[in-house]
Amino acid sequence: MSSVLAKTLPDLTKLEQLDGNNYKRWSQKLMMFFEQLEIDDVLFSDPPVPVKETPAASSVENTSPVVSVVMSNEEAIKKFEKDNKTVRCQLLNNMTDTLFDLFMVHKSAKLIWESLEAKYGADDSGKKKYVVGKWLEFQMVDGKPIMEQVHVYENLCVDVVNEGMKLDDNFMANVLLEKFRPSWSDYMNHLKDKKKDMSLQELVGHMRTEEANRLKYKPFSLSLNTSVVAVKANLVESGSPSNFEKFKGKGKAKVGAGKNQGPIKKNGPRKHTKPVAKIQKPKGPIICYVCGKTGHKAYQCTEKKTADANVDVTDDVIVAVVVEANLVGNTAELILDTGASRYVCADKGLFAEFEEVADGECVYIGNSTFALITGKGKIFLKLTSGKTLALTNVLYVPSLRRNLVSGALLNKTGLKLVFEADKVVMSRNGEFLGKGYLSGGLFVLNTDSFFNNIASTSAYIAESIDV
Repeated sequence: MSSVLAKTLPDLTKLEQLDGNNYKRWSQKLMMFFEQLEIDDVLFSDPPVPVKETPAASSVENTSPVVSVVMSNEEAIKKFEKDNKTVRCQLLNNMTDTLFDLFMVHKSAKLIWESLEAKYGADDSGKKKYVVGKWLEFQMVDGKPIMEQVHVYENLCVDVVNEGMKLDDNFMANVLLEKFRPSWSDYMNHLKDKKKDMSLQELVGHMRTEEANRLKYKPFSLSLNTSVVAVKANLVESGSPSNFEKFKGKGKAKVGAGKNQGPIKKNGPRKHTKPVAKIQKPKGPIICYVCGKTGHKAYQCTEKKTADANVDVTDDVIVAVVVEANLVGNTAELILDTGASRYVCADKGLFAEFEEVADGECVYIGNSTFALITGKGKIFLKLTSGKTLALTNVLYVPSLRRNLVSGALLNKTGLKLVFEADKVVMSRNGEFLGKGYLSGGLFVLNTDSFFNNIASTSAYIAESIDV
């Protein structure tokens, strides 16, 4: 018997200990274990009664007769006692400490089994209500695998049936159909339109196929090994009024404001107010578009430069470091945008310094598409003032349609941008640097030329920020 036990004894280490709430599952697993070993009979039968067998007396010369008593069922008694010990040991070892202390005084495995059955396995009307309540409260939710939730529903149906209540297969399928999660409402209505009734297993098969299709066509996720630079798109509305029209008439007195019309108090005489004078806001300082100074206009400026002077390259180089990007189109123009947060260029020939990028970085565009970054480098721009603007850490994105300069980050480096009358003036510490003009709803930076190579001994350098 020991050799048989050593070969066929299953592993019960994963069996959940009995705590009083899991009796049905616990008892069924142990019963299968006892049936496999063919020792389950000790749970339902009493121990065999010894049967004595007296053989015929034998006589020997000069001796008295000898009578020997033999048990006819001695082997059955020994087997029952051994099986009882095995079953009792397994029952007690798979209980919690509290229940172990309660049942360890019993030497009979049958008595322990009957006590547990009477205490935890008897029919209970309260338990039926609890099981039905759990079945009715079940509802699928988003965020969990659909088949995992279906298995929970099937287990609840089994619990209801085990309590002695009947559930029709089509009824269970129709109830499950009403438990679909909100994101599956269209699919639920599609199944409801079918005239043919489906069993629970057929419905589960349809749901498994639908879930596989949804996972297959799920939108691409950025949580893989791709580093993405997230940016906001700059939206330009063609119908939006200009700054002049938006603030036109603002600050002027309303028509009729000068008349003696005052608010009328309830149950009181009309209260007259003094005439309201016309209110005018003070005008801002006049800024020269040539030199960037205040107090005069461009045509009055004495620092105008000739065409030949504008071609000269000065030693002043202003380095603007930008850390984020806003994406708009690709021509030879440079778009100056205060909403942008990174410098992007689509023309490789404009780079004075360039290095290839092969790590798969992308720029996220506002229409939920991506543009691949293939390189980074530095670009030098000659402004209308004759000074040079150096942009570092410029992203090379050949798939874009326009080049973009970040006005917000230029401002961070100490440059002042003034937008007025469809023009933009760029200065630093009161010194004029460059200008731009409004074209097609976008401010275009006015540059004389680009430099593929430049050397400078004196430059304003802003601290670079890695992306």
